[in-house]
Amino acid sequence: MAEIVPWLCAVIALPLTGWTSTVNCSDADLLLKNAHIITMDAAHSVAVSMAVRDGRIQAVGDASHVAQCASERTAVVDLDGKTVLPGLIDIHTHAIQWTKGILVGMVDASYPEVKSIPEVLTAVADRVAKSKPSEWIFGSSWDDAKLAEKRYITRHDLDSVSPNNPVVLIHESGHLLVANSMALKLAGITRDTIAPQGGVIERDGSGQLTGVVKDSAMVVFLQFMPSATTEQLEQAAKLASEKAAEVGLTTIHDIEPIELLRGYQDALAKQELQIRVQFAPIINSIAEAEKLSAMSLHTGFGNEHLKIGAVKMFADGGMGARTIAIYPPGVIGEPDNFGVLRWKPEEMQRAQMIMANAGWQIETHAIGDRAIDETLDSYSAVMQKLGLHDPRFRIVHCGISTPQIQKRLKELHVLVDGNPPFVYWIGSWFEKYGLDRVRWSYPAKSYIDNGIIEAAGSDVFVTPISPWWGIWAAVVRREMASGQVLAPEERISVEQALTLYTRNGAYVGFEERDKGSLEPGKLADFIVVDRDVLHVPAEELKNVKVLRTYVGGKLIYKNDAN
Repeated sequence: MAEIVPWLCAVIALPLTGWTSTVNCSDADLLLKNAHIITMDAAHSVAVSMAVRDGRIQAVGDASHVAQCASERTAVVDLDGKTVLPGLIDIHTHAIQWTKGILVGMVDASYPEVKSIPEVLTAVADRVAKSKPSEWIFGSSWDDAKLAEKRYITRHDLDSVSPNNPVVLIHESGHLLVANSMALKLAGITRDTIAPQGGVIERDGSGQLTGVVKDSAMVVFLQFMPSATTEQLEQAAKLASEKAAEVGLTTIHDIEPIELLRGYQDALAKQELQIRVQFAPIINSIAEAEKLSAMSLHTGFGNEHLKIGAVKMFADGGMGARTIAIYPPGVIGEPDNFGVLRWKPEEMQRAQMIMANAGWQIETHAIGDRAIDETLDSYSAVMQKLGLHDPRFRIVHCGISTPQIQKRLKELHVLVDGNPPFVYWIGSWFEKYGLDRVRWSYPAKSYIDNGIIEAAGSDVFVTPISPWWGIWAAVVRREMASGQVLAPEERISVEQALTLYTRNGAYVGFEERDKGSLEPGKLADFIVVDRDVLHVPAEELKNVKVLRTYVGGKLIYKNDAN
């Protein structure tokens, strides 16, 4: 597997004169010339020309050789020296949920739209004024770490502006929400309610509800959330495709309830899904695992545009909710808080056995070191009992990835769905767990050094969908609030960061034969950007503009401003 591991050295540009790689090159549909093509292949090749036919790459190399692929009908694009990269891959999004929220009009409580609790309350009050009494109001993306008050919103805050409408605001982490008194009552939550396995119902010092509900305990509010029509789901898929293409993503993995697959199917049928999607359904119980297994679907079903990916589970909670499962010591200021485990170990293993036996790749959300160990224990047992040799099981986030955990990841060949932009956008959350854990929160360089394969994702809407935030953050590792560099030892080079979003992203999705580099025979998914990303100051990386995005050799996005 060594050839898949991220590059360990600087790019080596092969001599362009006389160098061309081809597959039956003739009568091309499209030919790029005068380009600076960073192929991201194993030899770190750089080329000036590329030919495409029937959606796949025919030739990559020097101008004179690739020119022989053209015919009278070939469309020739002169890029005047602009940089070309493989289409980028985001292996962890909730894209259709994000765009669905935009379409159904959820209250936007995200930073920098709002910067304080009074501003959040103003946004809620504005929605109350436009709503009927008793009508549910939902909002999303507030983050206590970015609010001026640096605290959770409470039910009392919400009651002050909405005494007659139930209100629920979902935290940016997705692992907690705050509900007002009316919403709590309608959901059946009282001061005597016992939280389910893996959930928390927060109370103040006197035992009264604060309105904050975390992880598994949030499920009771799902029945009240605004539902989307089939038309809205289709439009949400279309919008997700458009927003991904704008930032250079040609493939995304979208982690959602299985019901939302309908939106992508309908968009694909209407030719509105321009990017490629791996859809990853979520299971939260053994019953759901059995139900999904009985559908006779499994990883890999579908086509080049829309296919079934891994199945997703949750081992613990979120850093922002302070519910990740950790070993002692506890959370700073909460010495008895060691987080929550969403599954009993024996039930996790049973569910994973069901899914793996049915042909599913498994990805498990695990952020705390205790949750990661529980997941790896289960993976090891499942792989051994089923005799699996290359299941490519994945740890999603793998937040506190200590040397001991990295040793286990390597031994089991478990892959990491990393989140480079977390360091910038939510790095302030890391500090709640102490300096020793900050050192090993969302590492990158040590994965490369230890031969662990990491790919990258935005977790949109937790961070913006643009992969350029992640590429920049992986290189500089600067946290937003303080400007401090977190674990500078874990910084990586630009080409290594690009590898997370190209070669490794393809490998994680069992697609390395088709994606991740610009080589003959692979899908012609590529982007044109406004600067040579390998030779610009690191600070410019987050500002990279995508000029064109191609999927299967078809132009699906063009930046008309450039």
